[in-house]
Amino acid sequence: MQLNFAELPDDFDFLLSGVIDSFGILEMISPIEDEFQIQLDLALLDAEDITRIGPLARYIAENANRR
Repeated sequence: MQLNFAELPDDFDFLLSGVIDSFGILEMISPIEDEFQIQLDLALLDAEDITRIGPLARYIAENANRR
């Protein structure tokens, strides 16, 4: 699947679109935490939001700014 990241809608869902599977969700958490020096608190993220680009990006931005 070829994606133009600049054109992805805020509600683009990596899981529902087939970009990642449930195991892929687990695989993406560690690189996100490493890159942004944060600990993802999955209790604060709605289960559906962890696979949607907009909500996930906002969560990362908010938490990366707190460190």
